[in-house]
Amino acid sequence: MPLAADMPAPDFALPSTTGGPVELAGLLAAGPAIVMFVTDDCPTCELTLRRIATAGAGVTVVCEAPAAAASRLAARAGFDGRVLAEPAPYETSRAYGLEAVPTTVKIAPSGAVAGTVVGWDAAALSALLGADLGADPPARKPGCAARSTYDAAQLAAEAATGDDDPEAMFELGWTDGLPTVAPTPERVAAMLAGRDPSASLGPVPPGMGDATLERVAACAVLAGCRPEHFAVVEAAVRAMLEPGFNLHGQAVTTQPAGQIAVVNGPVRRPAGLNPGMGALGPGTRGNATIGRALRLVVALTGEGMPGRLDRSTLGQSGKLGCCVAEDEERSPWPPLHVERGLAAGASAVTLLAGDAPLSISEHRSRTPEELAAALGWAAATLWSPNWWPIGAATLFVICPEHADTLAAGGWGKDDVRWAIWEAVRRPAGELRHGEFTARVANAHDTELVPKWDSPDDIIIIVAGGEAGRFSAVFGPCVGMDWSPVTLEVRCDT
Repeated sequence: MPLAADMPAPDFALPSTTGGPVELAGLLAAGPAIVMFVTDDCPTCELTLRRIATAGAGVTVVCEAPAAAASRLAARAGFDGRVLAEPAPYETSRAYGLEAVPTTVKIAPSGAVAGTVVGWDAAALSALLGADLGADPPARKPGCAARSTYDAAQLAAEAATGDDDPEAMFELGWTDGLPTVAPTPERVAAMLAGRDPSASLGPVPPGMGDATLERVAACAVLAGCRPEHFAVVEAAVRAMLEPGFNLHGQAVTTQPAGQIAVVNGPVRRPAGLNPGMGALGPGTRGNATIGRALRLVVALTGEGMPGRLDRSTLGQSGKLGCCVAEDEERSPWPPLHVERGLAAGASAVTLLAGDAPLSISEHRSRTPEELAAALGWAAATLWSPNWWPIGAATLFVICPEHADTLAAGGWGKDDVRWAIWEAVRRPAGELRHGEFTARVANAHDTELVPKWDSPDDIIIIVAGGEAGRFSAVFGPCVGMDWSPVTLEVRCDT
């Protein structure tokens, strides 16, 4: 039976769905406390929460369910007050003598029970809460059995079922529009592999949520990562949060900019990354989920969700995630991380900002000069056809056959960059249409303006299948004053 009036209310310490534990003593320090016991699958509980949500009644809800299920119930009911989770074996519910839910208990500052209402009873609850809950029907409605009354077989069956419904993640808003994997404590712990869950990588723009390793691991689980992917995810998040990368500008702009992760070094193998056929996806779990995990960190921890703080006019598929591994073994040139100052044997991730890739078909060029010009002119319309120079780093993914043609002339990456930069120029007079740069506006009509400010703005990696002369170039992120960031992936942390 529920506790009678004037009986002492048992103390409790239960986890909040939005923070640390909450104790009854802490609630009573501010005056009388209203504690409502509910379950996440009881229609009467949801009705009651919906009705009190609009009344500002100051109720603390104790939900007989794990935190994720309790959060979903509150979201469905539009209840934004304090919600505590009470998973099995429901000791607090038993201490309060629960038989049915909802059960609402008012507790005086002395710690004694001042009143109890079982089920939905608009008049009785209005009196208990000191708030007008309205006269909309139904005036009364019985509740459901409290889970604390279940027998051992029922509890075992419920525990075996777990909380792994993909629809639950949609209800919570923990998705990018595709199904996600529930970040259970066990999965997050496996992802962390002993790392300190409270260690912070810093605030995530634009909403500035704290990127603790636990939150990053939860995003990796949601994305479908395996534990062997997490070292890359962690390093990529660190790179993404470097001030020089300017994630804030990328996250809120009307541009379609997303984050591109390029992975180098030995970590590509245990992470199962694909640098070969279909390197830009789909089909490889590592490539797809690592890139997706980064974007979920931005969307969920940084609040960079489309239509909210992410104001991208159109967006693009790469904003679901983009991770590519360089094919160092097939490339005739030093890999990207070595160009950027790391040892050849190191594992590394380089973060860039960019638009969706443009495929470049070039099957007839037979000299390095011809091919470099073709690759460069394919990129001539990036960002805007008359915006020269472009003023941002641009990533070219060169397929093996194209790399062979360029290397056959004795060219290194610097030679390719220089040749592209030199080849792609137009007279300023031809560029003064629509959107154009200040340099074009102030130049003489015959001055040849390059598409890029410098050859250094052209970044080159090698990836893709052995057959087919198709390379790609990613549209750049312009006007954000960002720079690529390369960090070592530490696999021993």
